[in-house]
Amino acid sequence: MQILKLSFDNLPSPYIKKCFAYCCIFPKDSKIERNMLIELWMGEGFLQTDVKSQTMMEEIGMNYLRILLQSSLFEEIIDESDYPSKTCYQMHDLVHDLSESMSKSTKVINDRDTCIVDNGDQIRYLAIDSFGGGEDRDKLLESLSTSLHTLFVNVDLSGDMLMKLKNLYVLNLSYTTTEELPVSIGKLIHLRYVNLKRSAIGILPDSLCKLYNLQTLTLSYSKVKDLPKGIRDLISLRHLHYDISDNDFQMPLEMGRLTCLQTLEFFNVGREKGRQIEELGSLKNLKGKLEIRNLELVKGKEGAEEAKLSEKANLFGLVLQWACEREGDDYNDEDVLDGLRPHPNLEELVIWNFMGDQFPHG
Repeated sequence: MQILKLSFDNLPSPYIKKCFAYCCIFPKDSKIERNMLIELWMGEGFLQTDVKSQTMMEEIGMNYLRILLQSSLFEEIIDESDYPSKTCYQMHDLVHDLSESMSKSTKVINDRDTCIVDNGDQIRYLAIDSFGGGEDRDKLLESLSTSLHTLFVNVDLSGDMLMKLKNLYVLNLSYTTTEELPVSIGKLIHLRYVNLKRSAIGILPDSLCKLYNLQTLTLSYSKVKDLPKGIRDLISLRHLHYDISDNDFQMPLEMGRLTCLQTLEFFNVGREKGRQIEELGSLKNLKGKLEIRNLELVKGKEGAEEAKLSEKANLFGLVLQWACEREGDDYNDEDVLDGLRPHPNLEELVIWNFMGDQFPHG
């Protein structure tokens, strides 16, 4: 422990120390997904950028992770339980104990704990598992309502209680059995991170679109079938983790207004203005993987060029999909594919249901 403490003391920045201490909110032996961890740190404001620097917060987070790995405080693993596999991090039990001892602002409540907190005015980060509930939980949340910045909870949370947490930055409701997200979430104007992964929530209220500071919205494997119409107003949104395999799904209008967006897992091309492929043209910061569907609705090479894929240097994976069943035989697939030329940095290209006779030259 003394050696580990020395590693912690030698971390080059107080922000990295905060990032490390924050990780005790996860249970021991947790596989902490890389992107989620960086997005949580970003939501808490730990990833400070220099005004003169062009470095993105996500890049700073990656640098912090490298430093924690080099200091032997983190271990990198590949989690293959999901598809695709993900890069994750684990902390040895002793390292977790160190993280816990370094954070006086974190409280984790489980079935062995009462909900009484003796240093309540210092608690900024709170995790409550399914055993922590009832009146005690509500009293605790009320007592922390002004100080709490992060809340991990997988039990029902009433709209009245949620509305009191006015200074919340991070709300993690993953795996919750709650079927409805309270409308009052729109009152939490400081929220930067909302995670509904694998939750039972099926409908997102329109009030969610009032969260103008929201940076990350995670809906992976949730019951959500539609995105709110006003999602174009989430002008700070950087990461939208959401995929639905329905080709008839209609994208919200004017997704192109989300100019900060880096993560967009799919885009279904629509017929009407505001849902056409040109919306992708404004999303200059897209990175990672993107799937574009319904390409039979794109009008020729010029229409396809409006997506400006050739300018998206940080896209490393691209899936291009046409409908498998189409009326008539007047296809323009070759022209459309020619207009969808990606940046040379692309590493992986998948094409579905292409009906052209040949691929573009050059």
